[in-house]
Amino acid sequence: MLNPREASKTPFSSRIAFGIALLLAGSFGLAVAVMVPNHTPPPVAQKSLSANDAKIRTSLEQDSGKEAPAAVSTDDLVKFCAQHVTAARTFVVFSRGTCVVVNEPSSDPLADAKRKLSACADPNTPFIPEPTAEGDLIVSFREPVFQRFTREEMDKLAPALEKLAPALLSPAESVAAGADWTPPDQAKVGLLARRRMLEDASSVVPVRIIRAKNSETAAR
Repeated sequence: MLNPREASKTPFSSRIAFGIALLLAGSFGLAVAVMVPNHTPPPVAQKSLSANDAKIRTSLEQDSGKEAPAAVSTDDLVKFCAQHVTAARTFVVFSRGTCVVVNEPSSDPLADAKRKLSACADPNTPFIPEPTAEGDLIVSFREPVFQRFTREEMDKLAPALEKLAPALLSPAESVAAGADWTPPDQAKVGLLARRRMLEDASSVVPVRIIRAKNSETAAR
């Protein structure tokens, strides 16, 4: 889990095999964004979120008014992923802003992405916030799974997260942190990223598969 008493600017974990550093420094590639049809998750047990999660999302929306940070737009994320796709690397974007990297060749990148996302579906799953040279923040998880926040989004999130970040801690983290502890700024964003990722793992609503044009079935 996240150690609440440590600063959030932690070096990348070797467990993130695909390398977010490679993603950020990777060459631009030709890509095609494929719309994913309406998908009903298979009847397997999904970890559901608590009623408190809905209250937190509502509070974020109310506190930020029209520019609700909980109302995720995936358009910028799709563009970002399209810039970094390669013949060996496909991206699957989910409705709450989670992006999963799938190694090519893959006969079913959506199924592969769902398996990786499911492997992160733990309220205590660790995360690593890493700033980019452009001022964005990449929050990565134990699998090649990440969320991206632009500087503008983080500015809009800041007032609401100042009040609500402690509620985004898992019960175990809350106990470890104590009543008076406040997460560092990057950790606050990371906690929201994890909450969004857990929502994606719970609802499993894919919105884009982004593959290089020469990848298998990319245009289908």
